[in-house]
Amino acid sequence: MRQDSWSLGTWGRIPVSMHWTVLLAFAWMYLMFMDVVLMLVSIPFVFLLFAVHELGHVVMLRRRKIAVTGVSLWGIHGETSYNEYAAKPGDAVAVAWGGVAAQLVLMLLTLAAVQFVPFASIPFGSAIAQVMYVVLVKLNAFIMIIALLPIGPFDGHAAWQVIPRMRARFKRPRKAKPAAAAPPPPEPEVTLSAEEQRALDRSSEQAASDLIAKLTRRSGANAGDDPKK
Repeated sequence: MRQDSWSLGTWGRIPVSMHWTVLLAFAWMYLMFMDVVLMLVSIPFVFLLFAVHELGHVVMLRRRKIAVTGVSLWGIHGETSYNEYAAKPGDAVAVAWGGVAAQLVLMLLTLAAVQFVPFASIPFGSAIAQVMYVVLVKLNAFIMIIALLPIGPFDGHAAWQVIPRMRARFKRPRKAKPAAAAPPPPEPEVTLSAEEQRALDRSSEQAASDLIAKLTRRSGANAGDDPKK
């Protein structure tokens, strides 16, 4: 772990650390709300947003049976490290999109909650709804855009590799089905002349007569043997 980071313990046996730049979220939220109370209310939602993004990476890695070695939280992004030697070529792309996909699910759930949950009837509910919408919708969309930038340490480097991979897949020629094996040619019919047919019949009769004669002689020889010898 870096010396300028703090350990937050383990999360499902995964070591989690936080870089000092995460503390800039306090100043960032104060500039957005210009209110100390709303800033303090917003901080848990900011950490939730960061955690959900990294959770998306972790879920995708575990679905692909790749070991996760650590999670680090930074100022406006996080980093999920894993065993890159065990990853296949398409795994990095899927893992990169996993974080943004988790953020999108969180955004949709927040929009549904703000729309259907009666926050106005809850004490401080209006303030909570306002903070949720700003952090989990507006800030969420901003961080999704930042995460998909193909620069620096962001996920965009791997995420946008999906485009050339899809192009290569569509351009790949389809394998032609192997042609069915042709049936073997029929054996030619042998046509014998009348003379050849008679000669064949005579040779067959002669062979049968010889065989019967041999069997008869052998039977007679066996019958003439003295059983006492």
